[in-house]
Amino acid sequence: MKRNKRVLAIWLAAALGMSALTGCGNEGAGGSGNPDTGGSAGEKTEAETAADTTDTADSAETTDTAADETPYTFKVISENSPDDPTSDVYAIKLALDDYKKEHPNFDYEFEVVKKYDIASKIAILISSNDVPDLFTYEDGTSLDALIERDAIVDITEDFSRIGVELEDVVLPGAISSKHVLSNYEHMYSLPMQLTTNGVWYNKQMFAEHGWNVPTTWQEFQDLCADIKEAGIQPLACNGADKWPITRWIMLYADRMEGENVHLDASQNKNGRSFRDPIFVEAATEAQKMFQNGYFGEGFNTVEASTQYQMFLTGQTAMMYSGSWLLATWTDPEVNTLGEENIGYFIPPGIEGSQIDMDHASRMDDLSCATALCLGKEKFETGRTHDFLRYLFTTLGDRQSEVGIMTPYVTTEELEYSPTQQIIVDQLQESLYPTLWFEAKMDSASTDVALENAQLLAEGTMTPEEYCERLASSVDESFPVE
Repeated sequence: MKRNKRVLAIWLAAALGMSALTGCGNEGAGGSGNPDTGGSAGEKTEAETAADTTDTADSAETTDTAADETPYTFKVISENSPDDPTSDVYAIKLALDDYKKEHPNFDYEFEVVKKYDIASKIAILISSNDVPDLFTYEDGTSLDALIERDAIVDITEDFSRIGVELEDVVLPGAISSKHVLSNYEHMYSLPMQLTTNGVWYNKQMFAEHGWNVPTTWQEFQDLCADIKEAGIQPLACNGADKWPITRWIMLYADRMEGENVHLDASQNKNGRSFRDPIFVEAATEAQKMFQNGYFGEGFNTVEASTQYQMFLTGQTAMMYSGSWLLATWTDPEVNTLGEENIGYFIPPGIEGSQIDMDHASRMDDLSCATALCLGKEKFETGRTHDFLRYLFTTLGDRQSEVGIMTPYVTTEELEYSPTQQIIVDQLQESLYPTLWFEAKMDSASTDVALENAQLLAEGTMTPEEYCERLASSVDESFPVE
């Protein structure tokens, strides 16, 4: 089925621009100026678009001639390998390679750094005035330290200096989501991809055993018990990455009291705290799922690649993960299960909770995932503006070609595979999107949440202890007056 990507842009703008996101608020240390909220603009005529492009290009601070005459090495840091076609930086490498062919004095270097080491790596580079041109970083509150040190570009204020307007290359819904992630009025990073997160399941296995997609949280628990009784591991979990454990705390709490409850507790807002009974209850529920064996044995050592392999080879009936997998699953050599045998559902609501079942079914952990930052010092030289314009005006098409649900404007139509179509359909249903568990936490609290998650799951830490440690950490950054 072919879909025009601009139609998808409208869907994403609607899904991400709902009141649920607005309710999260963008309070905090406000940046200068008024934010662009990313609302959809009316269609422009070709003449108006051409005029806008000409005006922007005339004002761009590029130094194309100097760049051609003087060698320049564009530096990138990422947690993922640029040579992996499933990586979110693969499309960036393709753009670098193509640009380099036409600009012989332009070169680039990619440095791969482990996810949880990037913050310390960038901190060191800030001190030595050597922040890379482009780098990936944990999105949300973690970016505040870079903003406070004036290390990254103010996207809202300065993006147009590369010769193109932000709204002409980034989808409105993605812009809205980035504003929600930020504690500042302005955007200070760009999105890597749009993701929806949910439960992938083996349709063939479900059919063979007569299992049905659950419609309530209790049905989901009963399903896990039935699958385990059949001698099959219910869910694969990459516990080594830790966040998949905390996600189950969030899923339960949000379905009990709403998609903003964990975001508010992350900053002691609206009278919420991780000491609240709902979080102890949610941590207890998550711990019970792990202790019941629904994620198998040794889940704390399972890496993401192993998790995917376990699901695709039929070792587990389900797994909770994101739509970033689509870049892999369209390859039949990788996806041996077959796209036609893969289904997807959002974890269902909880009977008797404050949130009705329909609302819960449209609640989604929808975000722009990893942040893409521009180093301010190198950006200010103007030497990279020409490449950055080339990158962001072509990134949407490049990401689409490798199966990524892109947050960037595209110019081409794409024939969706079965699993891609699942996500396109899901994006239409996600009326109450939220952000991941740690999205609004300060960096210290994020560490507390993640580092103690494995202890909670394996049963060596009580839910009460987990929630108290997390709440105490939040109190240090967001004191309750």
